[in-house]
Amino acid sequence: MGIEMKFIGAVLILSGMIIGAGIFAIPFSFVRAGFFIGMAELAVLTAVVVVLHRAYGEIVLATENSHRLPGYVRLYLGRRFAAAAHLSAFFGMSGTLLAYVVLGGHFLHTIIPAVSATRWTFLFLTAGALITFLPRRKEALVNGILTAVLIIFIFTVSIWLMPRIEANNFFGVHPGELFVPYGVLLFALSGALVIPDMVSFLGRRERQVRAAITAGSLIPVALYGLFAIAVVGAAGADVSEEAIAGLGRIAGSGMVMIGSGIGFLAVFTSFILLSSSFQAFLHLDFKMSKSWAHPIVSFLPAFLYILGAQNFIAIVAAVGAVAIGADAAFILAAERALKKSRRGHLSRWSYVWSGGVYCMIAAGITYQVYAFIFL
Repeated sequence: MGIEMKFIGAVLILSGMIIGAGIFAIPFSFVRAGFFIGMAELAVLTAVVVVLHRAYGEIVLATENSHRLPGYVRLYLGRRFAAAAHLSAFFGMSGTLLAYVVLGGHFLHTIIPAVSATRWTFLFLTAGALITFLPRRKEALVNGILTAVLIIFIFTVSIWLMPRIEANNFFGVHPGELFVPYGVLLFALSGALVIPDMVSFLGRRERQVRAAITAGSLIPVALYGLFAIAVVGAAGADVSEEAIAGLGRIAGSGMVMIGSGIGFLAVFTSFILLSSSFQAFLHLDFKMSKSWAHPIVSFLPAFLYILGAQNFIAIVAAVGAVAIGADAAFILAAERALKKSRRGHLSRWSYVWSGGVYCMIAAGITYQVYAFIFL
């Protein structure tokens, strides 16, 4: 395989990881806060995430052996921080699986409304548990194909909705909901999980890795912005939590059915992939036997759902602000430790930049804790 094809493949690895369930939460979160607030946050967080992804790439390139984020944190920050990184990963994967389950139930309920979303959710969980119990073979290939189909559908629907946009739907500002797009966008923009795989795929070619990380991080942003403009502009306050069902009045029931079917397949395949990774994480990092890892991963989302965690937007916002925010802090701290070990000092700009990101992360986590207790 030539260098150019490898570069394109690496870009697609990252873009494919990023584009997923998070895109469906973006239009509703923008309506909650105000469209222009949401777009401003998309621009700012895109810049932040690109820099963080590149920082993680530098860590991977500088480290001889390949690890996952908790392993890099242990190397550069010590065991105590590594323990916190493990907890963050556990929370993040649990919350993401829960988001997939809730969204999958919504999509299935839209397709067959005679069955309640709750029943569909538990059928989704049961099917996922049975499939992940079987030997794993080509889930990654299937997920890649469904991601491509999802991208084509989102792009087609967005272009189709453009003539139906009404300018009044973009106006309205709700500062009290400022952090709703923040958490959703962090969830939707993050793809750090596959950066070690990208580096391995490209053979540690530094320039290509940096360029691929930048391109792979930016491509989803164009799709997100287009989808948000189209859905918010056409549907306005009628946007549903998962974006698709609320388009019935404009797009017609056929388009909603197709969109829900494609969304369900994409979410279900992502659920299987993440469920398998989560089981491996518990087995390798927590030394848990496989006979325990499977039932815990399979039924933890059900337990959380029964406890009342059923709001898709709230789940995505919490995972983004807390787990992915914490991961961002670990990446930034590890990269600073790496630079300091190499240079012996850090620039003033490094302190300003890192301080701003740490404050942003702390504010997001504080808001989520406040929202969980009081809202």
